[in-house]
Amino acid sequence: MSQTTTTQSSSAEELDLVFWDTSAYKWAGSGDWNQWRYIPDGLGGEIGIRFGVSSGSGTFDWNKGGVPPFGSVNDGIGAASFGKNEQAGMSSTSVNAVRMQGTKEFTHAQNNFTVELDFSRYKGSKVGGKDGVAGANTFIGLSDFYAGLTFARTTVTVTGTLADGSAASPAGWKLVNGGAAPPSKASIDPPSAEMSLVNGVLQGTNKSAPGGIAKPINCVMGLMRLDAAGYRTLHLRYDIFPVAGNWGPRIDNSGLYVASAFPRKPAQPPEPAKPPPVDLVVVIDTSVSMKDEADALSQTIEAAIAAAKTKCPSDLRVTYLGIEGTFKKTRFDTTVRDYLTQTAKVDASSLRGRTNANSASLTEEQKKIFDPREDGARAIEDVANHFDWRPGASRSVFFLGDEALEGGVSVTGQDQEDIDAATRAIEAAKKTGTRVHTYLGTSKFSSDARKHERIVKEIQAEFARVAQQTGGKPFTSTDAQNGFQALLEEVICGSNPSATTTP
Repeated sequence: MSQTTTTQSSSAEELDLVFWDTSAYKWAGSGDWNQWRYIPDGLGGEIGIRFGVSSGSGTFDWNKGGVPPFGSVNDGIGAASFGKNEQAGMSSTSVNAVRMQGTKEFTHAQNNFTVELDFSRYKGSKVGGKDGVAGANTFIGLSDFYAGLTFARTTVTVTGTLADGSAASPAGWKLVNGGAAPPSKASIDPPSAEMSLVNGVLQGTNKSAPGGIAKPINCVMGLMRLDAAGYRTLHLRYDIFPVAGNWGPRIDNSGLYVASAFPRKPAQPPEPAKPPPVDLVVVIDTSVSMKDEADALSQTIEAAIAAAKTKCPSDLRVTYLGIEGTFKKTRFDTTVRDYLTQTAKVDASSLRGRTNANSASLTEEQKKIFDPREDGARAIEDVANHFDWRPGASRSVFFLGDEALEGGVSVTGQDQEDIDAATRAIEAAKKTGTRVHTYLGTSKFSSDARKHERIVKEIQAEFARVAQQTGGKPFTSTDAQNGFQALLEEVICGSNPSATTTP
């Protein structure tokens, strides 16, 4: 039956090859002729190998000028040729062979030996095929036999049987040639000739692999990729012929390889980085004077969040809380106290924030100005310590108020209690890794302009201290003159872990 198999320009896909493990294989003497020996296939199974001679030829003594078959782990010629030229894209951790060298008894017009391979114990399922047969991800290879360009020519005729016992044909196989082996002390004439596979016969050609020498004696490694027909046995007949009447001794050195291929998965592009989780708690002083800010923020927050997704992407969770009160028709419909005790499940006795009931312990003068809705520093402290922050989330508080940070302002302005409360809030925020952004709204502290200006500057400085020492940003009503959206975008982006901190 006429058949033609051509080479291909490259291995066409990225493959990781596992060669059979020949480390324990060694010719046991003349008794090994026509005897099956089994070699681990590298997949958990075995491949049988049997040496013989064709009808009309006799067995011989490998030791007469030759080398008996032996296991060659990371075979020198094979490893030097493998993965190059048409085999580009193939890789392996160890290129293993059964290597043999024909003897000086080969002095006749034609000499012969055979190698049979048995795949009945082969674990083909490991490479997408079937157990017990070699398939489309199995390679058979040979290297450095006579190319036929000088004083000898070797041909290897391939036949075999399929799983059902019928005759096999290599018509669907693909041959890929390796690269030229570099010169070495052991090989002054390095294998360079490419092979061809035509009508089931593998032999050398007059074409040298890239970088090879002209008219080389030996061939590079050629790997034949089987098709999916399912091969139970393969029979390789080695015939050695003289060239140009050369009747001198011909010592033919050759390597035999069996490998199983795992298609290499293409490198997957890295998954897009997940935006960092950010928990932002917006806390507002719920005294009547802050109603305008509550309305403005509620109306613009969605637009600010949408814009921030582009500027500083994050997995953002925003919670809106009022200090001891709420504002109707705004997002501030839950108090700090209710959220922490009901949602975060904190014991109320753990909270620093005060209620009107706390006024009993105040002096009459303090009662006149005491307003728990303006306990900004205590609210920051409680949220930093007790909010149900998500694991790994960046923590931020945005506090909005228009009075001093400890229950409002006295008639004389900001006092030491306000400063001490701010310091405690800073300490709690730092301890819990919470950034605090602040916003100071407008308020009338005195009819005396100079006194009013002094108090504003004192309170503004304290708001700024809380923000700056926790890595946040301070804002005032001046920053919101054109609306709250741009300010809120800054707060959201300033809460992102990539934002620069200035504690």
